Amino acid sequence: MKIVVLMIHLTLTMSYVLQSSLSVAQTSKDHFIQGLLKTNSGQDEQAIPFFNKAIEFKPDYLEAYMMRGSTYMRLGDAMNAIIDFDKALQLDPEMIKAYNYRGFCYIERKDLKRAVADFSKVISLKPDYPNAYESRGYALSLLGKHAEALNDFNKAIEMNPAFHEAYHHRAWSKLALSDTASAIADFLQAIELDGFNAVYHDDLGYTYSQIKDFKEALKYLNKAIKLDPFLAVAFLHRAQLRIETGKPKQSCKDLTAAAELNNSEAKDLLAVYCMEEEVETEETKPDEKSK
Repeated sequence: MKIVVLMIHLTLTMSYVLQSSLSVAQTSKDHFIQGLLKTNSGQDEQAIPFFNKAIEFKPDYLEAYMMRGSTYMRLGDAMNAIIDFDKALQLDPEMIKAYNYRGFCYIERKDLKRAVADFSKVISLKPDYPNAYESRGYALSLLGKHAEALNDFNKAIEMNPAFHEAYHHRAWSKLALSDTASAIADFLQAIELDGFNAVYHDDLGYTYSQIKDFKEALKYLNKAIKLDPFLAVAFLHRAQLRIETGKPKQSCKDLTAAAELNNSEAKDLLAVYCMEEEVETEETKPDEKSK
């Protein structure tokens, strides 16, 4: 009789443990899914508590660490993102995406040597991944190692000839190495591959300004502003072009636009070149009918 009772007790205990484990697993998955739904609808801040709960119920939930880390990235919280990617890599030391994302977080925090190390790890795990070469090249260029960066950009472009970001970043490294003609060719190639990128047009316009080709500079700066009327630096560069060509008063409207978009350099130039009464807005223009 005692043996029968003991067997029944053990069976009930095992059943309870099994049900509890399934309940915990289901609960963690439920919270994870709710977090995913929030991120998919653009509600990143609201997603974090769900990922927190998923991890609370399942501390080794690799996917939850990855999703919470990438959500922190979008929210601009690089430090917490790094902590989550660190944990993900403890659980899976060969998770390429974790190294890749953490590399970008290190760039955000200006920890460039660690960024280079992470992108190098991605390359060692997946040597046929052009994005990792491009990313490492970018980090190297920020370190001022432009010759090394060029090697990575070249490799990325060799693997993916339509990689417009690689052409764009390679152009800046070429400029740093005083290869202006080749840099312009890269900017043009980036624009050919992605003609709607206002930054590419602005960078090319700025480069033409630096070599005193003001006609080409103005063409590309105008295009940049047309593509993105909120690109403050393009207004600043066009204003600087007009100042350089002896038309400081014509720069005032652009300086005002850039300053209103919180460009500090434009605010300084505005004080130098544009008296308040000279900055004529649409509201202050004389009414033609009243003349």
